[in-house]
Amino acid sequence: MINYNKICVFDFETDGTNPSECSPVQLAAVIIDPISLSIVPDSEFNIHFKPEALEKDNNYEYTTDVVDFHAKVAGCSKEDIMNKWKTYPSQEQSWKMFVEYLDKYHSRSSKKSQFSAPIAAGYNIYRFDLPIISRLSVKYGNTNKEKNTNLFYPRDTVDILNLVFYWFEQNSGLKSYTLDSLRDYLGISKEGAHDALKDIRDSAEILIRFMKLHRRVAGGVKFKDSFK
Repeated sequence: MINYNKICVFDFETDGTNPSECSPVQLAAVIIDPISLSIVPDSEFNIHFKPEALEKDNNYEYTTDVVDFHAKVAGCSKEDIMNKWKTYPSQEQSWKMFVEYLDKYHSRSSKKSQFSAPIAAGYNIYRFDLPIISRLSVKYGNTNKEKNTNLFYPRDTVDILNLVFYWFEQNSGLKSYTLDSLRDYLGISKEGAHDALKDIRDSAEILIRFMKLHRRVAGGVKFKDSFK
């Protein structure tokens, strides 16, 4: 079988660590062409969200260290982060833009359905990003009859963390399964890491490398009738 569905690599930055409760503050995405295994030109997407807590109370103060983490990554103060978050578009507005973005990358331009939608991909998305997608899809009505998100192809999901496990589960050289550790191991710069746009760019390039490797290896493996 040949896959014609485009692959959407995406990543959230959030105001908390619990995907069941946190609010997104940034969402970036990029599209991979499934035939050429290359980045689709001009397909990068990057949007910010005003956290729900600040939509309800503009003077809300966070009691966790998440804001401190964002400040450290950005090289600024906690107050700078909070002031930026207050200027971001509403969650509903930014989410609508993401939905419109995905709609442009169906595998067919007419008779679109969930089965022509992009395949969801990213790093550690099973545990973190996809639960947020599911929660916001329910909130804003982007669900199918099973009440699951209808934004992505329903059968396949690519979590790069799983691919890394398959290839490195007996490799003592990789210190951990974090994206930063993988960057160190592969020789990818960590400058700008933990910004969603940097993370999806690196994740997409890693995924492309793995998929090209899989195609080369699979071509030399005799799968048919191998259990006979």
